[in-house]
Amino acid sequence: MKTTKTLFICVKIIVILFCFFFSEITFSQVNWLAFPDTPVLSMNPASGMWGAYGQPTVIIHNDTFKMWYAVAEGENQFDPITRGRIHYAWSVDGVTWTKYPNNPVLDVSGSGQWDGQWLDTPEILWDGTEFKLYYYGDSTYYQGQDHTALGLATSPDGINWTRHGKVLEKGEQGDWDGHFIESPAAYYNAESGLYALLYTGKDTTGFVQLGLAVSMDGSNFIKYPDYPVIPVGNYPSWNDIAVAAPALIETNGIIEMWYSGVSFNNGQYDSARVGYAVTLNGVHWIQYPGNPVLTSDPEHTSSFWAVDVVWDPNDTVYKMYYEDFWLYGDSLNIDTVNSIFYATAPRDVLFSTNCNTNSINDTIISSGESIQLWATGGDYFSWDPMDNLSNPAISNPIASPDSTTTYTVLIVSNNCITKEEITVTVDQSSKIESNSSKGYVTVHPNPATISTKISTNIRFNNATFILFNSIGQVVATQNNVNSSEIIVQRENLKNGIYFFQIINDGEMQTGKFVIE
Repeated sequence: MKTTKTLFICVKIIVILFCFFFSEITFSQVNWLAFPDTPVLSMNPASGMWGAYGQPTVIIHNDTFKMWYAVAEGENQFDPITRGRIHYAWSVDGVTWTKYPNNPVLDVSGSGQWDGQWLDTPEILWDGTEFKLYYYGDSTYYQGQDHTALGLATSPDGINWTRHGKVLEKGEQGDWDGHFIESPAAYYNAESGLYALLYTGKDTTGFVQLGLAVSMDGSNFIKYPDYPVIPVGNYPSWNDIAVAAPALIETNGIIEMWYSGVSFNNGQYDSARVGYAVTLNGVHWIQYPGNPVLTSDPEHTSSFWAVDVVWDPNDTVYKMYYEDFWLYGDSLNIDTVNSIFYATAPRDVLFSTNCNTNSINDTIISSGESIQLWATGGDYFSWDPMDNLSNPAISNPIASPDSTTTYTVLIVSNNCITKEEITVTVDQSSKIESNSSKGYVTVHPNPATISTKISTNIRFNNATFILFNSIGQVVATQNNVNSSEIIVQRENLKNGIYFFQIINDGEMQTGKFVIE
């Protein structure tokens, strides 16, 4: 499609010499099933109009599958100049597609414009108000990619588009994305109004990696500091030269990503495979320990490049669309062209019934105190928010929150991806505020396992102490308290949150603590 794809296409041409027709490819772990015999979208060989199809982006909108994709094509069959343009198609089931009759829906700009030569790697986003199309643009395609950027177009219907210019440019010389950027994946959080782009960047040494940029208006993006959020793997590994072309889905607070990975072995590029990763915040990703989740078998070679994934609630499966070569014709006259193919997978890892996880209960600490959080049931962990944590990537970090915080922990293993939530309530000072003007009380330790001590800076005078459980039932009382402290033994008290009142000289002081 463009220079980056030329690299991968050359690889695929080599391996295609050894290809045979086959019906399906399967791979374990997340059980993807690919159908590489017949593409779901391609050129019509009988039309005489050549076109290389790829880079699909798909959403389900108003019960309809909608796809935007890039096509490398001439103006007509006699046009010697190939240009990249954005086309559109729709489907009721995600398998049988109808091309929009007046394609392309987004053409190259005029001569001399930043996107006047080539459009590619579209990414669609519906933010509840309009369609946003993020795309790669180039003005000097045949001279290299030194002028590339990501642009934005908006539309009320996905067909009639208004350009808004560049929204993200490549980095400086020497940066990890200093050669070019492309293949964005977009995410929108309606609650916070935050837009995010995971995008593909290449440096001048040949490494392709994934970065993050964020925006509050969907147009003005700021890059996450100068390193990729998903780097290439260590050599030798299945993705040691490239991680690229991400696809994103958010499900109940967990963001899933699929991406293409490529290795470099013995001076050659391998075919692209598909990897899988999850995150809570877009910054700290856990790559699935069973990666890659989709790859060719040794006898049949397919290259899974530029994947996009949707969750089909009707069929209760993931549906993946990807770019690969289509071998058409007969055994005596085989030809090839880039086309768009299809794969499916069940949701057998995310929120799996195989999950057996546990975590610390909600707890209370005094201001300035710390608490050790913990979670079990996984091999990899990621906590969010990350502020005031000793290490967000371990199972049991020390938390020192300044205010009451709900921590979410992402828990990952081969057969389970899930999350747990823990609220740490912080008393804003060691003083437990009350309606008393004559002092304060403190509670330590809190949480308590054997006993806890309630102390005051004044001496109680025939005070009354009343202890309540979390639903307001009185579980203990003590009258005629004449010291400056009260010891509460757990004895018959169950685990949970407890509240107390101390009535002293007509004044009431209150507080709470946790028993674990």
